[in-house]
Amino acid sequence: MSQPSTGYVAPPHRYEAPSRPTTPTVSEPFGQLQSGGVSGASAALSMTNNMSKPAYVKVYDSSRNLRATIYLRAGESYQLGVNPDSYLIKYVTGPSNEWRGTTHYFGSSSSFHADKAPTYIGANRKLSVTFFTRVTRGGSSSSNLNKIGEDDF
Repeated sequence: MSQPSTGYVAPPHRYEAPSRPTTPTVSEPFGQLQSGGVSGASAALSMTNNMSKPAYVKVYDSSRNLRATIYLRAGESYQLGVNPDSYLIKYVTGPSNEWRGTTHYFGSSSSFHADKAPTYIGANRKLSVTFFTRVTRGGSSSSNLNKIGEDDF
């Protein structure tokens, strides 16, 4: 015996769209210098990451030209050869497992910082810079870094 036909056809199953688009994470880069650098340079910029998170660093010269990008994992150091000039350092930090590459950085966990002013490095000189997390209890504290927005990075 067959069932009577009602003419009803069930609609196809609908899937919910994600609430916001996400950028997939990518593995942390190997090696530290991502771009730039000067061979045969007569000065140096030495960087050490003493934070518990990695830092993606951009180095600009006095003409505001991007001279190098460096990815420093927690605890890593790198010495960059540079020519005598004034340099401005900007960096972004965030959890290593949220690294999304050189466009999206650490996603919504990104924290952007920059020197307040460029620093001059003369011939046969080395400037050493250490990145660290500064913890303060209320009130204001002086620092030679500015927290900046992603657009200023």
